[in-house]
Amino acid sequence: MLGAVLSFLVRRLAIGAVVIAAVSFLSWLIFATALNPLWVFWADPKSPDALAAATRGHIHEPVLVRYWLWLKGLFSGQGFGHTVVQNTPVWPAVEPALWRTLQLVGASLVLVVVSSVLVAIISVRRRGSPLDVGLRTVSYVSWAMPAFLVALLLQQGGNALAKQWHGYPLAIAGAPTPGLGLSWHVVTNWLAHMTLPAVAVAVGFGGAYSRYLRSSLLTTLALPYATVAEAKGLSKAQVIRRHALRNALVPFTAAIALDFGTVFTATLAADYVFGLGGLASVFLNGAFAGDPFVIEAEVIVAAGLVIVAGIVGEVVCAWLDPRARLA
Repeated sequence: MLGAVLSFLVRRLAIGAVVIAAVSFLSWLIFATALNPLWVFWADPKSPDALAAATRGHIHEPVLVRYWLWLKGLFSGQGFGHTVVQNTPVWPAVEPALWRTLQLVGASLVLVVVSSVLVAIISVRRRGSPLDVGLRTVSYVSWAMPAFLVALLLQQGGNALAKQWHGYPLAIAGAPTPGLGLSWHVVTNWLAHMTLPAVAVAVGFGGAYSRYLRSSLLTTLALPYATVAEAKGLSKAQVIRRHALRNALVPFTAAIALDFGTVFTATLAADYVFGLGGLASVFLNGAFAGDPFVIEAEVIVAAGLVIVAGIVGEVVCAWLDPRARLA
């Protein structure tokens, strides 16, 4: 079993490396051609400072030559390179932003999974009832609302509550205060800053995946083994909990893994609205500065996260359903 898992991981990581290489090359062609920091920071691109920045960033070199120089630096210990204007390393700016985005992604996925499972189970147990119809209606409406719109509405609502009640605990802007450990202050500060952004992401995807899981549960409950289990005296709740839910979670998990890129994009929108200082801020700073090195680092990080999410999804599906093989 361990050998099969290791073989699977090696194959998937090899494919992922090829995908990241292709993504980095194509994104470099696009951004390095379209962006030029000299146009942003200097009215005279032939001034001494502009020429010095152009030399550091190889601005006047052909795009393919610049990509090759950047790629060599990536494998020679220079990391993602330096910004063209400030000449500061790119990675120290990306690393804390990545950590904030990962926290938001993790919190959002927890809310999505928990809400989807609860809504789907309630809807299946009350199938055809007004409650079932109401939950499905809410799911449709929530899925139709983009994450940035939900984030704006939550921000405005939180702002109104903060003005009405002094000491309202949910922050409507800003990142959690950096801190280590699990002290009460660190936990409450994190919850205050991450709750609304995570809810903004989870509202839409929770609506979509609860419908998906509901359909999967109904299909599973119609299978012979579920019918036999209920005929032997188990209640519908017991059949769902002991038998149907685990099997229904397999396509549900696969769907989340396939849609991880969409979830990740939604977290960027929430990150920007609430000013968490995550990868959305890094991307916009790089775009406004015309710096392809900053954007390239974020594109590679995002591609890596999507690939890792796909691998984790396949492993979880194989764990939920032993009939699935890691091939």
